[in-house]
Amino acid sequence: MIYKRKVQFYETDAQGIVHHSNYPRYFEEARGYYLEKLGYPYDKVRKDLKTDIVLLELIIEYKKPLYFGDSFEIKFGISEMDKFFFSFEYTVIKNSSIIATGKTKHACLNRNTGKIISIPDILRSKLHGT
Repeated sequence: MIYKRKVQFYETDAQGIVHHSNYPRYFEEARGYYLEKLGYPYDKVRKDLKTDIVLLELIIEYKKPLYFGDSFEIKFGISEMDKFFFSFEYTVIKNSSIIATGKTKHACLNRNTGKIISIPDILRSKLHGT
C-alpha cells in the first residue's frame, strides 16, 4: 500500500530538516490509513472488538533527509503475522530515492484486562487479505 504526504513546517528542526521523531508519526498515520482502507478503522477495532492495537517494537534506518515542503510517499505492508503478533515494513520515498526504512511490531490487547490476546479473527482476515 502507498500513503502520500507532504512535510509541514512544524515537523522540521532549525536546519529545515524533518526531525527524526516525526518518522514514527508518519508510520502511525500510514497504519491508520491502512486500517481505514481495509474498512476496519482503529475506532471500529476499539469499539466492536474491545481491542487495542499496541506498538511493541520500532526500528528506523535514516538514509537521507526530508525538508519542509517535500512531498513523499510511504510504501508499506504486513511483513509478518502469527497468532499474537504482526509487523509492518515501511519504505519512505521521495522522487525515487529511499529516505528511510522501518519496521514496527504490534499486538492486540483486551481493553478490559490490558493483556495480550490473539489477533481477532475478523482483523486477521482483513490483514491477510492485503
